[in-house]
Amino acid sequence: MKSFIFPMSCGSAAVLLGVLQTASAASFDPASGMVSLTKVDAGSLGSYSVTMRYVSPFVVLQNAMPATSAASADASFSATTGSLLIPALSVGTAKYKLSLQQVAGSFDFNITGLDFANDYPLVDTGQSACYDASAPIDCSASGASFVGQDAQFSGVQPSYTKSSDGLTVKDNVTGLTWQQNHSTAQVYWAEAEAIPAALNAANYGGYNDWRLPTIKELYSLWNGGTGWPYIDTNYFTVNYTSEMELSHAIFWSSTKYTGLLESTVDPETGAEMAFGVNFGTGHIKAYAINVGPRHLARCVRGDVYGVNNFKNNSDGTITDQATGLMWAQADSSSGMDWEHALAFAQTQNAANYLGHNDWRLPNSKELQNIVDYTRSPGATDSTKVGPAIDPLFSSTGITNEAGTADYPWYWTSTSAKANATAAYDSAWYVAFGRAVGSDGKDLHGAGAVRFDAKVQGASGGESRYLNYIRLVRDVK
Repeated sequence: MKSFIFPMSCGSAAVLLGVLQTASAASFDPASGMVSLTKVDAGSLGSYSVTMRYVSPFVVLQNAMPATSAASADASFSATTGSLLIPALSVGTAKYKLSLQQVAGSFDFNITGLDFANDYPLVDTGQSACYDASAPIDCSASGASFVGQDAQFSGVQPSYTKSSDGLTVKDNVTGLTWQQNHSTAQVYWAEAEAIPAALNAANYGGYNDWRLPTIKELYSLWNGGTGWPYIDTNYFTVNYTSEMELSHAIFWSSTKYTGLLESTVDPETGAEMAFGVNFGTGHIKAYAINVGPRHLARCVRGDVYGVNNFKNNSDGTITDQATGLMWAQADSSSGMDWEHALAFAQTQNAANYLGHNDWRLPNSKELQNIVDYTRSPGATDSTKVGPAIDPLFSSTGITNEAGTADYPWYWTSTSAKANATAAYDSAWYVAFGRAVGSDGKDLHGAGAVRFDAKVQGASGGESRYLNYIRLVRDVK
């Protein structure tokens, strides 16, 4: 079952609103504290049986199941965030949510159809400090340079639960369950794809539906709170004995690159590639699948996470109904350094760009989530040639360092550092065109997430410090 996060009031009255489709009376047992809502008829889509438990002053959904199925799903309330995590009732492509209202100790329950199905909740990056071109600055400063960066916007915070046997970790935001540890064996991609079968045969952690994660699922674990490693080590093990070893903590995803390795910087030129996340350095890159270095694997189970649902609003904006984010359909049409990219958003807000004044630079997870990994400028399938983004969006064409027609890299609002003790003199970007090497040819694949100097001269190893912007805002 898929999950949604809905904000709730922490007061005595809590309401989740939706368009009423059908309703059914509920019964409450004061002795057990259980509320039962049975035979909820979702039109012609089938009936559901729902049970809730009252925990003053909140209601926690205990399970929701089709009347003909024994499947169940838990839900929980976070007093810290004021959010109720409720599994959705999903039949085919139709999604439903539960609406509940507490009024003077009585309860009304409705089932509502969703025009806006927020079934792709983005986990926050965890970055809580602000930086100028290299040094920490006061996040509360307004009207100053470098305003509008990642730490000044709060998203859905990570939340995990480790199993009692220590083998698995449940992501309470995405609904995915992960291996807590990983094999120390480094493998090629085809070998990584075979690992879930062994886990399933062993009923690992009590489950037999393990699989290799997609790149968007794997990146959902990325945490930039401190970096190096870029994962919460309170819940997930990353085995390393040195910073050099950590810099090779690359984990395979199931997402294969649609193009080939073009760059002669890498000896595996012409190789097929698949994407992975380096939880040491923080990058997403595509790697040769059957030659060169081998990598690690951490398996996952649960409903596939990370599917966009774009709607063209026909006003220059595109809403992702899966995440609740609205995007500018067009990009900035020119590149600029990171300081000016942040300022660009403020300028557009002052101009009430496309009728809104709350645009911002997306953080690294927000921007990565709109990558279309089925597309690339060098795709071997001619029908998939183009920038790595849904064709609903427009992307400025550029000529890259090799003189080849290409598409830009786009800044995020998230700062980066080159090693564990380095200054935050770089920022993450997402390559919607080729992620080229020093020869200007594709090295890491369109859809890669890498970093570069925020402003010219801020750090060594500059590749492109003039990148493009695609603005985002939260749908109210």
